[in-house]
Amino acid sequence: MSEQIDYAEMLEIPVSTLNVTKKRSKKKREEDLKERVVEAVNERMETQDPPPEEGIAAGENVTDYGDDVIAMHPPRKRFLENKLLVGEFVAVLALCATILLTNLFWQGSAINTFFAGLTSPAESAAAVDERTYAELTPGAVVSDASIACEVTDAGILTFTAQASVYAPYGGTVQSVAQAEDGTYTVEIEHTTSFSSVLSGLTNAYCAAGDTVYATLPVGYSDGAAAVSVAMYDSGSLIRSFTVGENNDIVWNV
Repeated sequence: MSEQIDYAEMLEIPVSTLNVTKKRSKKKREEDLKERVVEAVNERMETQDPPPEEGIAAGENVTDYGDDVIAMHPPRKRFLENKLLVGEFVAVLALCATILLTNLFWQGSAINTFFAGLTSPAESAAAVDERTYAELTPGAVVSDASIACEVTDAGILTFTAQASVYAPYGGTVQSVAQAEDGTYTVEIEHTTSFSSVLSGLTNAYCAAGDTVYATLPVGYSDGAAAVSVAMYDSGSLIRSFTVGENNDIVWNV
């Protein structure tokens, strides 16, 4: 500042006012910042619950406050997240229990109806067969072509031999009954209108509700008793058929 005044006097310039701008020292700014940090730490420790017994920060370099100064509390956010997870788990268990109890005690509930609708349409479509017997091609009830099969005037196919016995066509077993003489009678539903009854079997290989096929035996005859096969169309006995060379059934329609 004195150099500027001297320089002005040398130039003979009158100086009436001199504005002096003083730069704030960087060191002073750093000291103010440290003081504010220390004050902030002290205020935080004073508001802790419970408050620390001692250990108010009072220096420029604070590196360790000790276990008694800062109380270690678990983060509240993590605690809330754990409670949320537990709540979701309990909700899932409650939902599973509700579905289970509903299935057991309320068969006509919306949940049961929904799940039944996922499977029953396909099963119902596969179970319903409205074809008539004339639309089907039946097979042989006995696989040995050397066994003589006869058709009575009443429309009953009979044979007496030791052989495996087959259904004339695939279908679902409606009933299996044992007669007083020990032989078995098997009733099979092939379509909604076509059915058959096989009697005189020494052994039955199926039970009610089983699905049978024309290529797999449904029973066995030891030849001691005659085996008879009666076929029905909507409850009426079918008479219009004959037996071919391989004991296969041929419709006369």
